[in-house]
Amino acid sequence: MESSLTPLVVGAGPVGLIMACELARHGVHCRIIDQTSERSQTSKALGIFPRTLEVFETMGLVDRFLAAGQRLRGLTVHHGAGTLAQVDLTTVPSPFPFVISLPQSETERILIEHLSSLGIEVERETTLTELGQASDAVQATLRHTDGRTETATTPWLIGCDGAHSTTRHALAFDFEGGQYDESFLLADVRIETSLARDRIHLFFGEDGLVGAFPFGGERWRIVANIPAESRERALPDVTLEEVESLATRRGLTAARLSDPAWLSRFHISHRKVRDYRKLRVFLAGDAAHIHSPAGGQGMNTGIQDAFNLAWKLALVVRGRAPAQLLASYQAEREPIARAVLNLTDRITRMATVRHSMAQSVRDFLLPMVSGIDLVAEKMAEQLSELKVNYRQSGIVENHGAGRPRAGERAPDAELRDEQGKARRVYELLKTPRHLLLIFLGASGKGPAQAEVLASAIGTLPNDLLAVYGIARGATGERADLRDLSGLAHAAYGLTKGGIILIRPDGYVGYRSDDFESEKFSGYLTRLFTP
Repeated sequence: MESSLTPLVVGAGPVGLIMACELARHGVHCRIIDQTSERSQTSKALGIFPRTLEVFETMGLVDRFLAAGQRLRGLTVHHGAGTLAQVDLTTVPSPFPFVISLPQSETERILIEHLSSLGIEVERETTLTELGQASDAVQATLRHTDGRTETATTPWLIGCDGAHSTTRHALAFDFEGGQYDESFLLADVRIETSLARDRIHLFFGEDGLVGAFPFGGERWRIVANIPAESRERALPDVTLEEVESLATRRGLTAARLSDPAWLSRFHISHRKVRDYRKLRVFLAGDAAHIHSPAGGQGMNTGIQDAFNLAWKLALVVRGRAPAQLLASYQAEREPIARAVLNLTDRITRMATVRHSMAQSVRDFLLPMVSGIDLVAEKMAEQLSELKVNYRQSGIVENHGAGRPRAGERAPDAELRDEQGKARRVYELLKTPRHLLLIFLGASGKGPAQAEVLASAIGTLPNDLLAVYGIARGATGERADLRDLSGLAHAAYGLTKGGIILIRPDGYVGYRSDDFESEKFSGYLTRLFTP
């Protein structure tokens, strides 16, 4: 740990907690502050999607989330007594082909406990009030609960402090976008129903929609849109009877609601900053982008922001990479947020359309579109966030025509070590460093492997790069790991051999369909040389 170079994370929601956990896992101690007195006590964001579960596996946390949450295997859209569409996640190419439904309060509990095990505690009731920047540091003014004011000097500050981010306001960044006309009701209740408990259910009624999301025991989250004009009036508190009446009218029949834990009205917006960074201050999660909860993308997208930035910032803080590496955060994550805003906006407008003709067209087209296997699979992968890629990033490099290309998510695959023990690629990623896989191919490329190791890797320390030679089949040249079935070579499109460098966030940074070492050596030099 380098205490003299301590980054400051503002906000202890899931995004800030991931940021702090990942910095610590990569060897960088940080401070994390939050203005609240305790973690979230309400369910808030519920859905944890396959790509985020892969992140949690890399962090060594996935078993805790799997044990705590409920597995949802897809989405069903209803209209009246019929089914309009279904999206199934069971076929997505991930070790976790499902959504984990878990209240955000529990997600935060797991992350806080993990952060504490890494030696970092959340500093509660501590508020960022001002910040200033010099060429080499950020001066953050912090107000503590006892009224004491502190000026903290930090080399980097990461604002993960939500939709009303004080960090964003301090930077004077515009939050461009607007608010939807629709308002919504929310209820976390107990439901007695025959609905499948391993699916999310949407009901399209004549005057709007109702969504039902199971999240443990007999408890469900109910969300329903209400007329736009209600936003202009002072309305009484939401009642259970109001929610039940609305749900029944729109198709959630034969369901008895009781025991409400949370009843609320809320509005939704679609907004985004243009820039994710100003000098030494970064924004992540809802501080940088907010959008409709349709599709459950919000928390998951924010977690991916933090997972993308943390390894880069850690390399820079530790003096192992140039500060220019940090420019890739904006370049890689801003287009993703823009795409998520567009996706959730389309889903929201489609689901809440009120004109009867438009409803008829929607209800006619949905069954046809979702019934096409290829379309349904792409929808599932889009919602799962498995299709996110950084192919246009300036810090990835591709040589060859195979897939996955540089910038795409690395697929999982099973290998065997010298003792015959199974070793999955995703298991190898738990060690916080880049992972070089040298696929020897069907004919064996032992001499080429030696050349790559000697010429390209040079004197890079093993805390930056883990190297594994992978032989195809049970016999042949000596190798660190074996691909007995050849499926790993096929998954990476390297049946004849080649090089894959996987970044700590699970994306392919470098791909070559041969063993040419000069280009690879140049790539490593640009990536790691401060």
